[in-house]
Amino acid sequence: MLKSDRQNALAVAAVALCFMLTLGLCYFLGGEGFLLAFNQSEAEVKCYLLCSGAYENTELARAAAELVKSRGGAGYVILGETAEVVLAAYASEEDAYAVLDGGGAGVGAYVKEIAVGDVATDWADGELRDAAERALGYYDVTFDFLYQTANGLTSSELTLADARTRLAVCRSRVEEMRGAFSAAAADSADARATELKLALVTALALLENADLSHGTTQAVSSLRYQCVQLVLSRSALMSVLNA
Repeated sequence: MLKSDRQNALAVAAVALCFMLTLGLCYFLGGEGFLLAFNQSEAEVKCYLLCSGAYENTELARAAAELVKSRGGAGYVILGETAEVVLAAYASEEDAYAVLDGGGAGVGAYVKEIAVGDVATDWADGELRDAAERALGYYDVTFDFLYQTANGLTSSELTLADARTRLAVCRSRVEEMRGAFSAAAADSADARATELKLALVTALALLENADLSHGTTQAVSSLRYQCVQLVLSRSALMSVLNA
């Protein structure tokens, strides 16, 4: 991907996530990877972030994040009461705790629970509701690609060429979902339809930002980084659509 294309994709992601900022749900700061998120445990569907530790000093968190990235971790920093460094995201609580209990995350690591669904569609009627339900499938498609591809590269079951092929397929599927929902919601003035459109655009931008051109370790780190962003943006979307 050309540098200008990657910058444009990042700009799209920033715009989409910053739109959620206006609703007071999250904020995205200049591509640095700092996102404020709320740990909501009441929803039925959750994701699990494996964190390597929490830091009162943001600079220490940044330094730790860079070390994590150099080893293939997400190296994503969440700002809240403390700065937390995320290693990876898991759809299964058992998978997250298997790594934690196995000592693979280091001393002081812990699992952070994030709500990602079930996402309401009762704000829409008829065909629009059906379209919204189909469009919400972008999350599983994108998460599975990012998660499974990172694991496949780590275990050497996949090559970087394989990963690029899978990326193209995933991007095509999400783009198809985006196009179908945009067409279905063309006449809708509901702000929640706009939020879902932005979520689809954000997912596409995160896929565009996956860096598969600088070696396996960096590719794994980038995939995991985008996966964490996907989880947190989905949690924000859920808050909007379920409000």
